[in-house]
Parts: sequence; structure tokens; C-alpha cells
Amino acid sequence: MWALASHAISLAVAEGGAEARAQSGTDQSAAAIVKRDISSLAGSLVGSVSVQVRALPLNFVAVSATGDVPSIFPGVHLQVSAVSAGPLQGFRASG
Repeated sequence: MWALASHAISLAVAEGGAEARAQSGTDQSAAAIVKRDISSLAGSLVGSVSVQVRALPLNFVAVSATGDVPSIFPGVHLQVSAVSAGPLQGFRASG
């Protein structure tokens, strides 16, 4: 269960990161994509999903998410998390 949840959150954060770095992307749209993708990839396997989008120095942006995964062992609390960071996309005039 943990491996599937980890894979789902990694893919979702990568997609959200691409949205956040796109020229027309917003923090809200990036967070919505992460939550939508986690839901569609892992269903209810990942609960209490928290998504953060942060502006970093030098026109970089980071998207991170964490979520809880059920455990078959009593008293064991499992979490998954992922981070995607990179430069904002921009276009330069030639010349």
C-alpha cells in the first residue's frame, strides 16, 4: 500500500510542479492538480493530503505534498511525501 501511495504522490507533485512553473500556472491550479491526481491515482489510499506551493529565490518554485497511508500494524503511522522544484518558465525575445 505504501509503495502505491508513494508513487501516486510523486507523480501528482511532478504534475503540480509543472503547472506551477508554467508561464500561465498559478499556485491554486498547481495545488488543485496535485489533489486531483492523488485522488485519481490512489483513490482513498492517501488521506489528509496537504499541498504547499512556495516561491523560492531566483525565480524558482517548489511544490510539496504529504499524506497519510493506512497501516495494517496497530499503532504504526505511515506518511508519504514528495517535492518538485524548478525554475519558472519564461520566454525571452530573440536578439
